[in-house]
Amino acid sequence: MIAACTFLGAGATGGAASTPVCAVTTTTPTPPRDRPSYVLRIDVEPGLMRVHGTSTVSFAPGVATDRIVFRLWPNSPFYARRGARLTVDRLRAAGRRLAVSRPDPTTLVVRRALAARKRVTISMRWTLRLPRAAGLQLHGGNSLRLVSFFPLLAWNGSGWATEAPVRLDSFWPTSPTSDFDVHLTAPAGLTVLASGEEVSHGHWRARAVRDFAAAVGSFRLVRSTIRAPRPVRLTVGLERGSAYDPRAFLASAATALRFYARRYGDYPWSTYSLAAMNDFDGLSGTAYPTIGFLSDRSLALVPHETAHQWFASLVGNDQSRDPWLSEGLATWAQAGLEQSLAAMLGTTIPSPLRNRIGEPMRFWQSYDFEAMRRGLYVQSAQALASLGSSARVDCALRRFVVRNAYGTATPDDLLTALVPDFPRAEQTLRARGARF
Repeated sequence: MIAACTFLGAGATGGAASTPVCAVTTTTPTPPRDRPSYVLRIDVEPGLMRVHGTSTVSFAPGVATDRIVFRLWPNSPFYARRGARLTVDRLRAAGRRLAVSRPDPTTLVVRRALAARKRVTISMRWTLRLPRAAGLQLHGGNSLRLVSFFPLLAWNGSGWATEAPVRLDSFWPTSPTSDFDVHLTAPAGLTVLASGEEVSHGHWRARAVRDFAAAVGSFRLVRSTIRAPRPVRLTVGLERGSAYDPRAFLASAATALRFYARRYGDYPWSTYSLAAMNDFDGLSGTAYPTIGFLSDRSLALVPHETAHQWFASLVGNDQSRDPWLSEGLATWAQAGLEQSLAAMLGTTIPSPLRNRIGEPMRFWQSYDFEAMRRGLYVQSAQALASLGSSARVDCALRRFVVRNAYGTATPDDLLTALVPDFPRAEQTLRARGARF
């Protein structure tokens, strides 16, 4: 659900600035009671190259629809060329086989009319073949990363998000807040880190999250319980063979969770995990609900990836259409923790990318990551800084989080949260390329 992020704000100090005074509550609302649910049964084969699964998905749209759309992200061109393949069959509802179409390899359409708030339950069987190349987000071989790996509802709150996949090693899914009940079987002797809580051996539950992700491998585990402000069970798994210290990841994640909870709203889940894996080359990381995946060399990325628990996991968005709402806001949050905003403000934006923060991923995928880092991540933080006081921006972002928690936000929702503090926010951000 969350795109890959390889970013470090230059000049970061690692310190945490004091939380500004803000009258907006930090209490996040309860998730919607009519949210979808998934029951997944996942079996990882020995060799960690193939996964078999079944899914039972219960869904009630908020508005009437004539179809149900699942995205099959491992079939994106980037991954298909590297040997990945997700196949799906035996789709049924109420015991009857469903008619489906596949307009492209990543899109599975069930032709089923549903009235608003009418619930349907669909079951299916699927098989995933994984690529072996090291450093990919979705990865098999010596260890396993499962991200955006099963048929995933593509509902954005009012319709279906069917944007084409990007040509990068990256997933930008749009999916609704859901409940997951997952039984995951892995080869003996391996450890599983996953979204949510392990309620019994191999049985995971994740409540009110947009996606489910997991790492399977041989890990050295360290744990702690912190308050953000409710108790959060924090786990770091460092892949065995790494020379790095998992306790450094644990300390950084704890600092980030506490800081963002004070600044943007209470962390609403009971767990947060990081899988630090050694197949990545250099700095690399990606964030999924209640879990992040990092290179074991990427301690510096913990603040950014953890910020995505607020800006992408708690408050979702159409990441393909409006990537600045996740990457830009996570970068702004990271800058506050690291005290690196001054360095970001001094970052030069390449000429073709100036005042383009509102561009979709089909624009950004034409550039290398360093250009995207500057043009999308850093320039979005610069745009927010141009509004005025950083403390007031943070207060407005807290308002944005609290009002839009568990939903799929749009740039208009962000603007609504900003205007009470910055009446000219629309003109200021449009000048930087934002679209409302």
